[in-house]
Amino acid sequence: MFVRLFAIACALLVWGATPGARPGSAAPGSASLRIVSLNLAMREDIDTIAAELAERQLVPGADLVLLQEVIERDGGSDVASRLAEKTGLHAVFRPAFALDAHRTMGLAVLAREPLEEPHVLPLKRFDLSFRSRHRIALGVAVETPAGRILVYDVHLDTRINIADRVEQLSAVMDDLDASANPVIVGGDFNTNDNRWLFHTVPIPFSSQQRDGLLRFMQGKGFQSAITGHVATHDALGMQLDWIFVRGLDAGATAIQPMAISDHHALATTISRPAPTQSSPGR
Repeated sequence: MFVRLFAIACALLVWGATPGARPGSAAPGSASLRIVSLNLAMREDIDTIAAELAERQLVPGADLVLLQEVIERDGGSDVASRLAEKTGLHAVFRPAFALDAHRTMGLAVLAREPLEEPHVLPLKRFDLSFRSRHRIALGVAVETPAGRILVYDVHLDTRINIADRVEQLSAVMDDLDASANPVIVGGDFNTNDNRWLFHTVPIPFSSQQRDGLLRFMQGKGFQSAITGHVATHDALGMQLDWIFVRGLDAGATAIQPMAISDHHALATTISRPAPTQSSPGR
């Protein structure tokens, strides 16, 4: 009993209590995985990025890492691939759009196991009047101790309302709906609480986009790793970032502010649901 209590106490110290945290729910003996999602805010100083991720026990301790706003420069490798080299992880990066003549921004997935079937899903493009972006989702498959899992890293538009946000996600839902494999969908969903007029003028605090997103994802069979309304961004307590799972159990979740980004890092454990035990026949 003392050993078990000591182990629980150590786990709590590592994860830290946050308002959006879940208690651990991994079934005894089941394989659990640690998932991290972070918007890198276009940072390129790889030594600083790697140092803070290691200090906060996020990477290389994670089994799966979803990164947004990953920069690739002309004539050089992308930031995620350089981070993977430092941490011994596998990486897949895909560009989304050019920032200028020398920089491209995109999405990346890092994993302890090799990443399979990488593919880009173009998301619906909206004319935002200025700074319109070509948004994508990055899909991969990975064989893990918890089985084969499909993973989607997303970064949605900023100045759109919930109906448009759901429409951008439809490409991801169409891609995964035919699969019976467990699924993770995570990243920067940009679920601000503004209502946008003509994609340019915000009416603050007039729309609960997070609630609309939750209803949509739950309707597709997904569970959020975050409970409650918890800030994932430095500004105005906005909850922009999410990790959703289907066919998996979300366990302990921590949300950590980061010096390297205006977004907070999300870190959660996932596991296969415990098998249902049938009653013995008579």
